[in-house]
Amino acid sequence: MKLLKLDNLPYTLFFFCFLSSAEPWIDTSNIYLRANIQQLADAGYIKTPVTTFPLMWLDIGRDLKRVNYSALNSSEKQAFDYINHQFRMAKKNNKKIEFTVASQNKRFTSFGEDFRDKSHIKVQASYMSDAFAVGLSSSYTFSPLDNDKTRLDGSYVAGFIGNWVFSLGKQDRWWGPGWDSNLSLTNNARPLPALSLSRRSAIPLEIPFTEIEIPWTVTSFMAVMDDNRIIKDTLLWGFRLNFTPIDGLEVGLTRLAQWGGKGRSQSLGTFGNVLIGKDNCGASGLDCGENKENEPGNQQAGYDLRYSFTLLNTPIGVYGQYFAEDGDNSNSLGFLTEPQIQVGIDSQVNIFSAPTTVYLEYTDTYADCRDVENSNIGNCYYEHHIYQTGMRYEQKTLGNLYDNDATSVVLGFISNISPNTNVTTKIRHLQLNKDNNDKAPNNAIIGNPLTKIAEDMLMVSTKVQHSYKNWRYTLGLDLSNSTFENDIADKNQANMFIKVEYNL
Repeated sequence: MKLLKLDNLPYTLFFFCFLSSAEPWIDTSNIYLRANIQQLADAGYIKTPVTTFPLMWLDIGRDLKRVNYSALNSSEKQAFDYINHQFRMAKKNNKKIEFTVASQNKRFTSFGEDFRDKSHIKVQASYMSDAFAVGLSSSYTFSPLDNDKTRLDGSYVAGFIGNWVFSLGKQDRWWGPGWDSNLSLTNNARPLPALSLSRRSAIPLEIPFTEIEIPWTVTSFMAVMDDNRIIKDTLLWGFRLNFTPIDGLEVGLTRLAQWGGKGRSQSLGTFGNVLIGKDNCGASGLDCGENKENEPGNQQAGYDLRYSFTLLNTPIGVYGQYFAEDGDNSNSLGFLTEPQIQVGIDSQVNIFSAPTTVYLEYTDTYADCRDVENSNIGNCYYEHHIYQTGMRYEQKTLGNLYDNDATSVVLGFISNISPNTNVTTKIRHLQLNKDNNDKAPNNAIIGNPLTKIAEDMLMVSTKVQHSYKNWRYTLGLDLSNSTFENDIADKNQANMFIKVEYNL
C-alpha cells in the first residue's frame, strides 16, 4: 500500500490562485481564533465539539448565525466579532503570501505556530465549490533540518458527499483539549500525507423519547510515514470520535496505530486485527511467531474530557487526557499499558482590560517500562520494539511536544488587546528525558530526538500579532535556560522570529 507523495503534485495547482477562494475548515495556525471559539463554546453559543482540528467551518458558521448578539457581554462580543471576521476571510480572501525569518530553528511547535525551520517563504491559495475543495500551500525552506527545501505541507484535495468529507492531503492535526500540548496528536511534527474521512457537520444524535440531542463528529485517516525510519513507509491509522453528551462537557476518544510498511504485512486481515485491537501477542489467540513476525502493529489509545462551568461569574474550564500504549502480554485486561496523563484548567479573565484566556497545564510522559528490570528507566512511551523509530515523523514526535520521559508545567496567556492586536505568552518548566537514559544514544532516528540526556529547562515565550488591512505581522521571542546532569554546563538560548503575511 502506497499513498501519493504530495510533494510530487504538479505546480499547475497554482491555477487556483486565480479562482474565488474559500476554506472548508480551521487549521492549527491561529491560537487566537481557537481561544475565541472555545470561549463561545464554553458559554453555550457554539454547540459543535471543538477539540478536534482541522475543525469544520460549516458548524461554526451555523452556530454564529443563531447567536443573539445583544445578549453577549463585552468579551463575548469581541470573540464573536473576531470569529466572524475570520469566517469572512476564510470564505473570500485566502490567497496569501507569507515570509518567516528566525534566528534559530523552533525546538517545540505548538498550536498557533506553523513554522519549524528558521526561515521560509510560503504561498497559499484555495478554491471550494459545493462538491469539492482544493488548497495549495507551497513553501521553500532555506535551511531545513530534513534537507527537504520544497514542501507542500498544508495542501489538500477534498470532496463532499452528503455529510462526509473525503480528503487527500498533508494537514496538521490537533486531537485533544490541551492548549500547549497533547498526548495523542499535535502539530509538533510536519504533517503526514494521508487519506482521510470526516463528518462534515456535527448533526446531533437524537435520543428517542427524550429531548436530548448529542452533537458528534468523527474523523479517520490512513497516512504513510515516508521519512527516514527503520520500517520504511510505515502506515499510520488514526481515529477520533468527539461528542458533547451534556451542556458544558466534551468527550474525545482516540486511537492511533502503526502497521504495515516495508517487509510487514499490509493485508486486510492484518488491518482487521489492528482495527479490533487484536495485536497483542498471546491475547485473543493471536500467534505472533517466535520473532513476532506476525504482530500486526503498534497502537496507542485513550480518551480526553473537557468540562466548562461558571464560578463566581467567572467561566472555568477543566480538562484532561488519558492516553496509553498497547500492551504486549497474554492478559487481555492489560491491553492498555503505561498510561500517561495531561490535566489542565483555564479561564476567561480581563488583564488590563484585555480579554484573556489563562491556562495552567501539566503533562507527563514518563512511564516505567514493564519489560525492563530497572524500573527507573523509561524509554517506552511513543516507542516500539518493531517500529523502532516510534510515533515520530522527521524526528519530531506526533504527540507530546516534549517527547517521552518528560513532564511539563505551562502557564499561558492568550490576550485580545484590540480587534487588530493579540498577544500570547507562555512560561514553561520542562523536565526532558527525566531518566537520563535513551533507547539508542548513538542513533539519530531511534530514541528521544530532543535530548539524549536529562535536561531541566525554564522557557519564556511571547509573540505579538498585529493586523493592518491586508497585512498581518507577528513578532516573537523565546528565551530559555537549560541545566544538565553529567557535569554539562548550563545553556542559555534566545530565538527571535518575525512573520509577515499578505492577503492578495
